[in-house]
Amino acid sequence: MQRRLGSGIGVHVHSVAKVLGVFLFFYSLSMLVPPLVGLFLEQESHPDSPFHPVRGFLLSTLLGCSFGSALFFWGRRGKGEFFRKEGILVVASIWIFAGLIGALPYLFSGALDFASGVFEATSGLTTTGSSTLGSAVTPRISSLPKSLLFWRAQTHWMGGLGIVVMFLVFLPALGITEKTLFQAEVPGVSKEGLRPRIRQSAQVLFWIYSGITLLLTLGFLYFGMDTFEAVCHSFATIATGGFSTRDFSVGEFGSLGVEWVAILGMILAGTNFGLYYKLGSVWKRTMQSSRPLQLDPLLEPEEQRAPQRSPLLLPLHWLRRLPVFLKKGLQIFAGDPEFRFYLSTFVIGGLLIAGILWAQSSLIDAKEEIGRLHDYGNLAECLRDSSFQTASLISSTGFANSNLLTWPLLAQGLLILIMLGGACGGSTGGGLKAARVLILFKLLGRTIRKFLKPRSVEPLRLGGGKLEQEVIDSVLALFVAWVLILGAGTIAVLALEPDLDVYSCFTSVVTCLNNMGPGFTALVPGPEGSLIPANRAGIDICSYGSFGSFADSSKYLLSLVMIFGRLEVYAPLAILLPSFWREN
Repeated sequence: MQRRLGSGIGVHVHSVAKVLGVFLFFYSLSMLVPPLVGLFLEQESHPDSPFHPVRGFLLSTLLGCSFGSALFFWGRRGKGEFFRKEGILVVASIWIFAGLIGALPYLFSGALDFASGVFEATSGLTTTGSSTLGSAVTPRISSLPKSLLFWRAQTHWMGGLGIVVMFLVFLPALGITEKTLFQAEVPGVSKEGLRPRIRQSAQVLFWIYSGITLLLTLGFLYFGMDTFEAVCHSFATIATGGFSTRDFSVGEFGSLGVEWVAILGMILAGTNFGLYYKLGSVWKRTMQSSRPLQLDPLLEPEEQRAPQRSPLLLPLHWLRRLPVFLKKGLQIFAGDPEFRFYLSTFVIGGLLIAGILWAQSSLIDAKEEIGRLHDYGNLAECLRDSSFQTASLISSTGFANSNLLTWPLLAQGLLILIMLGGACGGSTGGGLKAARVLILFKLLGRTIRKFLKPRSVEPLRLGGGKLEQEVIDSVLALFVAWVLILGAGTIAVLALEPDLDVYSCFTSVVTCLNNMGPGFTALVPGPEGSLIPANRAGIDICSYGSFGSFADSSKYLLSLVMIFGRLEVYAPLAILLPSFWREN
């Protein structure tokens, strides 16, 4: 067997460098899009502006392309094969280097320092949505030039489907098999409903993703957003990212229509994309299953059987078949246990939180906030805000239309529980995933029943199918690793941020590990009846808060936690094992 590197290292590093180099080259070229958007949209130049986005993006593109080219040409010298280890290392390396290079536009434009830029870029690519902007030491979101705002949205859109999955469309040109990369990248318990050929699956995901993006853009435009903001918010919604062009997120628009488009988009984005592929297959089969209408009774039998379909008759044909399609489509979603659990959690959670807001409205000051009165004595206002925030956090998007720190602690606690579960597997959302939570609940129920009847034999089932022990073990192991990372991360942030309270440290790690966006900050009474952060640093990381005042070391650590969450723990942990680097 050919030795890998010839130095006892069990990974073909040259093969990894080759793939990584090509990716970083094209990824860096994508940095030319934001300055073009900025030059097109900016009405006039601002010579006294503290930001220099054109220079920043050009320098970043040059450095990124140079680094990618160097890796590629170095990797060409190697003739090692590409196995699963190489795939895992490529995936993890792509996310790390994409965050590092993605930080350069912020740095060279004069908007952020390198640590804050790495946090911002990694947050965008992993679709976490936590931001360093808007703190006491960083600029406000609204003060950034449009090119940087678009770059934030673009990193969301690229990361939402998975940079690697998008890259798979072009990967065969390198002569490398796609399977190991696809399995390491696409989140979820299963990829049910996708085509067996990996490259075709990536293309199907891409078109579904793009189609929903377009629909969201049109929806935001209809309810009053301008084109630039509609595109940026559609990118953030479909990616379940949460970066907004406004300082106070979607709530700053004060539009019920915009919020309901966002709610629908967030729920769709948090749904398993395999179900959309199944829906498309049903549409194709249903609309082609019956012979088109014939208006000429004088046609010969042979002509009657011919598949003649006038373009003028297609709408009528589709209208006749629409009820059949809707019935079959409903069966697809209703028959999926994970989707039922996900949607039920959203509905029940939203109603419970609305009830808490309404019941405890006397404890919440009704005040004008970002252009809208949040009067929770009004049940409609409770339903509006609870629906939006529940959809935002169950899908791991992180948009906000109200300040969660003004809500009762019981409502905040329910939202944290919803954050832990997250969206469906095979979606752009984060969290443990609804299917895994459902499996854990079923496993708990079976264990209790076996405690009562030790001799009983009861297979674990999900959606009518028996779960293999390998799947159950994988879910349990991931849950244990997730808890350990959450605990270790909280302790590490406490050590790096001695002025931060435990509640804020814990939720900062939760939101980064689950790719959610906002954390929660403990409040204490301040002067003149106001509420201020309980921590000595005065840091607020909630709906309209920022991570910008964190230490550089904390930003790097939390950026790494985001990558662990985005890759669902296993790939990064595998690289840390000594056995990963040993020859087999």
